[in-house]
Amino acid sequence: MEELQQILSQLRNAQNPEDVFGMPVQGMSDAEVNAEVKRTYMRLLQIADPDFYPTDEQARQAAAQANALLHRFYEDARRKIADHTYGRNESRQASTSSDGTTISVGEREYRIEGTLAQGDLSTVYSGTMTDSGRSGGPVVLKLATDPADNDLMQNELRVLRYLHTEPGVYAKHLPPVFDDLRTHDGRMGLILGKVEGFDLNRVKQKYPNGIPQLHIIWVFRRLLSILGYAHSKGVIHGNVEPAHVLLSASDHNLFLLDWAYSIYKPAATGQGFRALNAQYSAPEVAEKKPPLPASDLFSAGKCMIFLLGGNIETDEMPATVDERIQRFIKFFVRQSAVQRPQDAWEMYGRLDDLRQEVFGPHQFIEFQM
Repeated sequence: MEELQQILSQLRNAQNPEDVFGMPVQGMSDAEVNAEVKRTYMRLLQIADPDFYPTDEQARQAAAQANALLHRFYEDARRKIADHTYGRNESRQASTSSDGTTISVGEREYRIEGTLAQGDLSTVYSGTMTDSGRSGGPVVLKLATDPADNDLMQNELRVLRYLHTEPGVYAKHLPPVFDDLRTHDGRMGLILGKVEGFDLNRVKQKYPNGIPQLHIIWVFRRLLSILGYAHSKGVIHGNVEPAHVLLSASDHNLFLLDWAYSIYKPAATGQGFRALNAQYSAPEVAEKKPPLPASDLFSAGKCMIFLLGGNIETDEMPATVDERIQRFIKFFVRQSAVQRPQDAWEMYGRLDDLRQEVFGPHQFIEFQM
């Protein structure tokens, strides 16, 4: 019933089929878009089937409403796909209050409360979503510094919505997407759910000599999990580095942020790498070779060396790190892409075996920050 209510709420708040079925990733063919939309439609339809709730009249009524809305949005999506206009919604124009602290996008309002971070591509602000004047959940506004970077913002929007089309265990590693907007001077912004955590740079400040090796297991497993999901959907992150990996210490969760530079099915679309990080990018990035899942895995390995207090230039790690863990991580940072791991999910499974071999049965140990 809870999942049904969430879907009904999503459908009621949706303004277009893209809000329901997700934005297509750049480079998708109409056939691929149609297949993704249909897959999402069929999944939602199973939950929004009134016959699935034969003894719960309240659930049957909610399902009937959701079913009708879902059918309408699906027909709209099919029409737009046929017209080659699906995914071409213009970002909504934002209006601001006189003091500049409240932004209105469609029927939603967001109160902006301060600056969180300043980067080359964008400025990130903290805020709160309001609903009919009532305080809502915490959000962030990621606003492009220059309209010339709007294509990267649009790319992040498409990819995040695409990855969120299959809600499940992987969604907890991604920031929620609420809205997109345009400012009066043409800059694009994204309203994302605020995720709480410490990026790996902050963690390294707390543990300058490296985190305890026991904790590297759950951190690496979470990172491999979300990368494996993205890769299975044809998406390569393209810019995995410490600032983009957040840890939630209390529940051992991990968030992978900043998908602006991600690449969708490069073999089919011809898309290349969009970002070069001298310390964390795989060698093939500077060589302008085709993007591979192994490229993300190289960067992930470098992040683990950094987090363990190692030298990311030489790949050497402290002697206190078990040799079996060191060998596993060094497998990820081989210079040749073909000699590296190719499948994040396979490595996820191997890491589980390694944990058992080195530390024995799994136990939850609190991570102090």
